[in-house]
Amino acid sequence: MGISEHTRLVNMVIGLCQDTARWPGVLHDLGYVVQLIVQSISLRKSSQKITPDVVAASNRLLHAMVIECKSGTNINSDQDRRYESLESRDLTYHVTVHDPNRLTHVACYADGAANHKSLEPHTKLPFITFGPEEVAGKRDFGKKEVNNKLHKGVSLKGMLEPTGYYPFSPDDEDSAIIPHVLTGLLSYLVQRGRESPPTTADADMAEAILKSIHPFHEQIYSRHRQRLTQRIKRMIDLCKNSNSEFRQQLAKIEDGKAGHSTMQSLRRICKELVDRYAQQKMIDSF
Repeated sequence: MGISEHTRLVNMVIGLCQDTARWPGVLHDLGYVVQLIVQSISLRKSSQKITPDVVAASNRLLHAMVIECKSGTNINSDQDRRYESLESRDLTYHVTVHDPNRLTHVACYADGAANHKSLEPHTKLPFITFGPEEVAGKRDFGKKEVNNKLHKGVSLKGMLEPTGYYPFSPDDEDSAIIPHVLTGLLSYLVQRGRESPPTTADADMAEAILKSIHPFHEQIYSRHRQRLTQRIKRMIDLCKNSNSEFRQQLAKIEDGKAGHSTMQSLRRICKELVDRYAQQKMIDSF
């Protein structure tokens, strides 16, 4: 199925906090900045945890939006209770604002219009709902400025759905991940080649690739980032095992025998693999 509905929602939510003509930056206009992605947060009262997909905070409003993206049709009642019990003081360790003692927050869900009717009756929390033609907020977000922006709905007509803020999750299909990984691998090897002889044996190679293809890598929770780097390593191994020429060219680099022709060959092979998996992604999406 390629990129998942959940990954799409994460990208769309992050997009609301960006300044771009291609997607409505309604939260950006209120000063919201994405500070955390898939971050585990401890609840002081219960000693339980929540792991919201996106936490964005506005220094101007001293307000944080703690957002769980829901791609399915069910809400876990225990998870919902934990989000309801979240206190602003639970966020002060994680969120940076100029006056943390005055920080307020809202926990909310982001969903798609197709699933919204199934989700809404099972929670009292507000929603940011993405439809084919508009994004709209429902219920109280705790700040009149946010309510004013979202309650009336914001048009998505003519907009381009963002996909690059959070290109893939550890759980997305191979066809959605491999093109990004191979692009990042080439970028890494070219950069390394300028500094010193490139090698694929570097312990931080997967982390370097992650940084080159995930613009918000610094905001991603460390354990989730580890899952992403492990998936990157598996994707490289998959390409090695499925393409002998790719494996041979990487072996030359590992042996310190890489020249201009090796890098040229690797570029060609990677392009062929990217095209193959990009085509597979399109096929999977039907």
